[in-house]
Amino acid sequence: MRNNKKKQGIIAGISLIIMAIVAGFTFGYAHTNLVVDSPEITVQNLVANKSLFIAELCGWSIIFITDIIVAIALYFFFRSISKDISMITASIRIVYTLILGIAVIQLFKIIPVLSLADPLSDQLIASETASHFQQFEKLWSIGLIIFGLHLIGLGYLTLKSKSVHWLLGYLLYFGGASYTLLPFMRQLSLFDTRVISSVENILALPMALAEILLAFWLIYSGFRKSSSKSKS
Repeated sequence: MRNNKKKQGIIAGISLIIMAIVAGFTFGYAHTNLVVDSPEITVQNLVANKSLFIAELCGWSIIFITDIIVAIALYFFFRSISKDISMITASIRIVYTLILGIAVIQLFKIIPVLSLADPLSDQLIASETASHFQQFEKLWSIGLIIFGLHLIGLGYLTLKSKSVHWLLGYLLYFGGASYTLLPFMRQLSLFDTRVISSVENILALPMALAEILLAFWLIYSGFRKSSSKSKS
């Protein structure tokens, strides 16, 4: 039982790190370099950097798969703490992942633009492309509200667990609250988008650290137990 829990923790931890690295490239580099405020320039970027856009789509696909793996692995890791809360927490992440998948479909709809003879000459193409990107970001933003609830559930399970450091629980609470509240305020236009973006930039690091530190802890804890067991 303990050995299986250790393996699930390692699987979740490695998957989270892979996801973080891929997300850094996919959204942090590819998406932000391709998509700008001007629809026309965005289409120009897509035409000039077709391989980068395809790489972005591959990145989102990897993120989708690893999200599912993480949800299942964390369920098995934490179910001894509370089977019901662990199941709810995993289900919430799967719902978020499905919403992310629907959002990414909007990006796949842009692929035909890359094969057009002269996409830059058609204003309608630029408008439709911009619409797909906007739908992607809107759906993903809604998904992040749900993802925040998943982190809050993880925070609760972490604080109840004796095998995970308590500080990670509070970091997950903080990250979850931030992920839920900021997109929620953006969706309802409660504050100026520039203010929300500024707050997101400030909180980006601690929000990301919550899961990354959990990932390293799960891997370290899993291998540490394995090492001590083999010595005995």
